[in-house]
Amino acid sequence: MSLTSPTAAVPAVAPVGGHAAGSPDVTLDDLSKREVDVIRLITQGYSNEEICQELYVTNNTVKSFIRTAYRKIGVTRRSQAVIWGFKQGLLELPGTAA
Repeated sequence: MSLTSPTAAVPAVAPVGGHAAGSPDVTLDDLSKREVDVIRLITQGYSNEEICQELYVTNNTVKSFIRTAYRKIGVTRRSQAVIWGFKQGLLELPGTAA
């Protein structure tokens, strides 16, 4: 393949699980309570350090929960996890709380 080939500049990358924002078949019931807690806080915009403080765990523990939750929900990036969390109802928009 030459550098002038039209396909040379287009990477062959498919979203994880065939979906840009995670697997639609996975629900909150498929995650542990702590994984749900971490994804909820990620969806709300918390940093890893803020999650550590909120849940009283170490940074390595947060990273572990993130890694296993991402694998379960079929995402590889934080932005994808936020979209998945939003679709699962983990983010309450202002004025929508019961």
